[in-house]
Amino acid sequence: SAGVGRGLSSFVSMLKTTGEISKKAGTEELKGRAKDERNYDNYAPVDLSQVVKIGRNATDKDRELANREIKLEYRDKHGRLLTTKEAYRDLCYQFHGHGGGKKKEEKRLKQIEREQAQARMASRSVAAARDGTAAGTLGALKATQKATGK
Repeated sequence: SAGVGRGLSSFVSMLKTTGEISKKAGTEELKGRAKDERNYDNYAPVDLSQVVKIGRNATDKDRELANREIKLEYRDKHGRLLTTKEAYRDLCYQFHGHGGGKKKEEKRLKQIEREQAQARMASRSVAAARDGTAAGTLGALKATQKATGK
């Protein structure tokens, strides 16, 4: 191997030639907010009896409340369950008095609208199956044929 000169650049070039470091070293794969895995497992029930200590002069109601299990869930203004990251981001937006960017907000509203439309379609198909009627265009066609007798 060649000797290392007196400067730092010759040392770094020697490390590159030996393969000790590469151009991609120190970089990470970046993941956007939309690519985050939606994980709701962090919302585990909390046993209050482990957290709350009851004194001698506690009432029966205090003891009853201390024995309850609670589960914290964070929901947005549309009633959707938020991940821990989304809940934290929403809390920060409220605290600092600003929100996400305009395009992100539009994208999020479109996503919410799409999810609500899917939920409505699913509930209609369940109701149609329960009532014995067909859903959607086919149901409208059958209803028209039944009414006209054709």
